[in-house]
Amino acid sequence: MTVVALEILLNRSEKNMGSGMDPVVKESALEVIKRAYKEGIYVQLSSGFRSFADQNALYAQGRTKPGNIVTNAKGGYSNHNFGLAVDYFLVSDDGKTALWTVNNKWRRVAAIGKELGFSWGGDWSSFRDYPHLEMTGGLSTAQLRAGSRPRLVSKVSNTVSGGTSKPVPSATTSESIVDYLNSKKVDSSFANRKKIATAHGIKSYTGTAAQNTQLLELVKKNGVEPKKVESKPAASSYKGDSIVDYLNSIKVESSFNNRKKLASQYGIKNYSGTASQNKALLNAMQKSGTTTSKPKSNYTGSSLVDYLKSINVDSSFANRKKLASQYGIKNYSGTAAQNSQLLSKMR
Repeated sequence: MTVVALEILLNRSEKNMGSGMDPVVKESALEVIKRAYKEGIYVQLSSGFRSFADQNALYAQGRTKPGNIVTNAKGGYSNHNFGLAVDYFLVSDDGKTALWTVNNKWRRVAAIGKELGFSWGGDWSSFRDYPHLEMTGGLSTAQLRAGSRPRLVSKVSNTVSGGTSKPVPSATTSESIVDYLNSKKVDSSFANRKKIATAHGIKSYTGTAAQNTQLLELVKKNGVEPKKVESKPAASSYKGDSIVDYLNSIKVESSFNNRKKLASQYGIKNYSGTASQNKALLNAMQKSGTTTSKPKSNYTGSSLVDYLKSINVDSSFANRKKLASQYGIKNYSGTAAQNSQLLSKMR
């Protein structure tokens, strides 16, 4: 029988660890495989870094999803979520069969891990996790969630990683984005955190520790729903006669739907995209130099609702609230004073 090549075990393991591993932990975990291989023990890593979402999915196994319970840690409460832990198993001599029996060879792998600075889950007093190796530098998951990272020194190459430290929040201070959102009575599910992250400009949110730390800082600074900053379009030197090209030149959406909205704002009724309508819209926008204008109206009364109707704008409370926000009127609730102020600004 051909014995599995060391390179195959290393390549499989490196792939399974993912890209979020602490470099010292990664190097040390691969060294475990190399040293065990020299003793005729064939080891492969099954996992390394997990996002919070991945961790929550694993936690659901045996609870709300089929399968056996394999972890007691939710997202943010496992050292895997910070790239500080790996799981291993043994393989047959040909590398084709996974072996999960905790025997002398398995324990020898754990001993090699300890020699390199790992702690072994098989030594835990409760919920023993025999495949688990971790290297935390003495930090708790609470400290890790708060942004601290252990200073780790590799026993393989003496390289150093981590060493960033932040004070551990007190019992009265939120230490994670989940805890913070819960304290504000805001949905802290992954799906809602992803929406909040997108609103704050965090792209491709997957629930990593770094993203959650960044999101927590942004939410504390700007609120759960960041204020939208209204900006005027860039000045344009466009001299042509195409409304689409003009809008593109000032970096404004040029779709039909947006042009229809703009046409309504400029008093062009029943916009259907005709040449004459497009020319009228172009002339109006170039004259005002903005994407919004105060449509002309013959209405002289004091009712905001009646004024909006006179210029064919939705006068519902929801739309008035949006308009109030656009014109800098905060906490709009439809009072007479607010309506008068908005009417004055829009005229």
